[in-house]
Amino acid sequence: MNNKVQSKNRGARYALVVILFCFAGLAAARLNQLYFFYPDSADYVLMARGLVNHLAYQQFDFPGSPPFTLRPPGMSLLLIPAALIAPYQAILAKVTVILFGILLLVLFYAYLCKLEDTTCSSTKESGPARRWPVLCMVLLLATNPYFLLFSTLIMSEVPFMALSLGILCLIASENEGNRKRNLILLTGLFLFLPLLRTIGIALTLALGTWAITSRQRWRYLIPVTGSLVTLGLWMLRNRSLNSDLYSSLILNNLRSAGPVGTVVSMINRSLTHFQSLCETLIPNMPGATPAYERYLLDGLAFLPGPLWLYSLISLLVLAVSIYGMLQLKDRGGLLCLLYLIFTFAILSVWPWMQPRFVLPLLPVILAFVPAGIRAIGSRLGNPNPGTRKTLICLLLVPATALLCVQAMTDARLVTTNVQLLRNGETFYQTQYPSSHFSNFVAAGNWIREQTPPETRILTRRNDLATSGHRFQKLVYFEKTSPEQLHEQIQSLGAQYLVCFDENTIDGFPRHLLNDDLVYRLTPVYDEQGVVIIKIEPNYEGTIREGYWQENAGLNRARTILEKFPQRLSAQVSYLKQLLEAEQYKEGIDFVKQLGTMQDVHLTNYLGWAYVGDRQFQQALTEFTKASQMPGHIALRGSIQRGIKLCEQQLSNKAANTIQNSVETPQRNLQIAQAFWKLTFYRKARRYAQKVLESQNADEQTSDKARLLLAQYDLINGQPEQASAQLKQIQNRDDKDYQSLSERLELENMLAELKPDQQEAVLKLASLYQSEGIPGKALTLLSKAHELRPADQSILQRLAELQLFYHLLPEAEASYLKLKQFSPEDGDVDAALKKITDLKQVPQF
Repeated sequence: MNNKVQSKNRGARYALVVILFCFAGLAAARLNQLYFFYPDSADYVLMARGLVNHLAYQQFDFPGSPPFTLRPPGMSLLLIPAALIAPYQAILAKVTVILFGILLLVLFYAYLCKLEDTTCSSTKESGPARRWPVLCMVLLLATNPYFLLFSTLIMSEVPFMALSLGILCLIASENEGNRKRNLILLTGLFLFLPLLRTIGIALTLALGTWAITSRQRWRYLIPVTGSLVTLGLWMLRNRSLNSDLYSSLILNNLRSAGPVGTVVSMINRSLTHFQSLCETLIPNMPGATPAYERYLLDGLAFLPGPLWLYSLISLLVLAVSIYGMLQLKDRGGLLCLLYLIFTFAILSVWPWMQPRFVLPLLPVILAFVPAGIRAIGSRLGNPNPGTRKTLICLLLVPATALLCVQAMTDARLVTTNVQLLRNGETFYQTQYPSSHFSNFVAAGNWIREQTPPETRILTRRNDLATSGHRFQKLVYFEKTSPEQLHEQIQSLGAQYLVCFDENTIDGFPRHLLNDDLVYRLTPVYDEQGVVIIKIEPNYEGTIREGYWQENAGLNRARTILEKFPQRLSAQVSYLKQLLEAEQYKEGIDFVKQLGTMQDVHLTNYLGWAYVGDRQFQQALTEFTKASQMPGHIALRGSIQRGIKLCEQQLSNKAANTIQNSVETPQRNLQIAQAFWKLTFYRKARRYAQKVLESQNADEQTSDKARLLLAQYDLINGQPEQASAQLKQIQNRDDKDYQSLSERLELENMLAELKPDQQEAVLKLASLYQSEGIPGKALTLLSKAHELRPADQSILQRLAELQLFYHLLPEAEASYLKLKQFSPEDGDVDAALKKITDLKQVPQF
């Protein structure tokens, strides 16, 4: 009998080894140097090397090296061996995660075997426990696209899942002989648990609750206490640095929502996370957008049928699993049930909503499905062999179908990566991949080779620092207004912007390449999905042509969509471009044609399309729906603005009248002024011309439109046309009119600059700065300084603008001259210190 058991177990182990090799092969076929997930992945790699080099958990890629508080250090600690062998390399870090994925599958097999043996003994089945249900569950987990994806990303999900299963295995295998050893191991694992993922506190609370219910389990309070102390120390550290992000966000959200709002929010969030759990259990569900979709080229083949059917099946699987937990409550089943409950309770108030948060529950739920099926079968009575075979076949059919769907999706993930590795630059030119494939590592190599060490960079992806080795700051350009971008450039002292290329149409406000009046933004690198933009002063204070056409974004989005109609990123980009082109009805019709696809970006943009079409009730419905969807935190500002606008319009009865929807000169002027503030100067000019073309425009409205057109002529380098526009303005007392008139007079006076025109030079320089064209003031002051090198007032203004534009050698020379004039001037000393700080070099 023992020989038969060993033979069966040996065969199961061989099958497990085959599964592990297959999984390792799939994972290895997805290896590349890209980081994919950001900002987490690069942070883990950078902080791991920081722990090695500096023995401190700090942002050494940012000036001043402030302490890092956004994420706990557990994942970076696990990556220390990779950081020692291959610093800043993504591949070895990914191999580390893959090894944890393999360990997870081994622990999952061991845990299922423990549960199966316990189930067989409790149901009094004769013969040894069959291992094929265990292997079936292991195979389903190993081929799950979510599991394969996160096993090849530098993320903490898979190591956390392995750690959690290790804890469950220790509890399930505990006996009188190994109790002390297991307690020591459990204490060590729980001490590390909150450092790996903050939400790991759910398992700690579950174990504490389970331990309190029985005196025999009070020993488990030791690891629970250790885990809570670890988490408390981490929070105290962050609070001492005024950066306790997690708890402060949770408390602020609870205060702002109020008791009723909090309850409603918790219910909505729990339902959303439950839907994410359903999508994790049954990949490729219709009406859902899985996380791995963005890592494919041509979209997904979704399962047939309605969404509710698969949600019902998922609910049935969850119910069977929970029943199995209750049957094995003394072997950790009750602990796992409490873990599920605490996880959903925490996620219901968690500040962020992402489908990956429920991924660690996947092996826990699958582990108890065989036990639940066995317990249900035993409850119904042991069927005869024929009936049993029929039931087994009925269960194998959906399991096999799910396995095939998962394997097909895994094959697509691997195929996409193989194309990336084989085709190089051609891959980006023909496949138009999503922004996740943008190779910031290669761009970082260019930065390191082509720029001095003190160069500072604003970047869309922080993995640039892993190869660029420069001070950087992460900036989401698509969410940053031109004014905010200028502030970011000033605060960091950046010389380059690094962003997505034109295939990611909405990844950067590309009109600024033509229309930025403060800086000349010029692309100097455009390869593998990444553009590097050099920042220089706009010495002319004018706009230019050639880098981006107004309809280029819509044309590019349409081209990508025609080639990849099922790709979500292509759908989102096309919809956004329709809105920017003010084609609101076309945008509404486009989303309707997509059917039941659920995505927060599409829903949010659909809301704005309804706003543009002045259907505010429908817009409010879409914004409300978007506020409850995964990923809504990243779009919270846009969604909240939409909700507020719709509520204001709906509360104002006049907003729904026909008269308000009619185009009027006043409304066109407001639109023109709004576009001007956003630096869409050509659009502003078009609407200003509509005002003058209207026969209903009053004198005041016409004057403001002509003033805007005069400003456009000036930034377009046409002062004669600007002067002609100003002559037609009736109200000569307007401040903006007087400022422009004075500017034109001074420019005419200073056409041939002379040494005795100091006062006029300073006055015109002030006007240029007040009009937002400091580069032109820099040009004027540079010429004046050449004529009057000993003039301290001109030199002072010149030095300020040189430092404003981070022209450090020129600014340092100017301030050293000023120090000779005024050795005790504190402002000069402060400026020289700032220059010294801007010359600092990062320690990679």
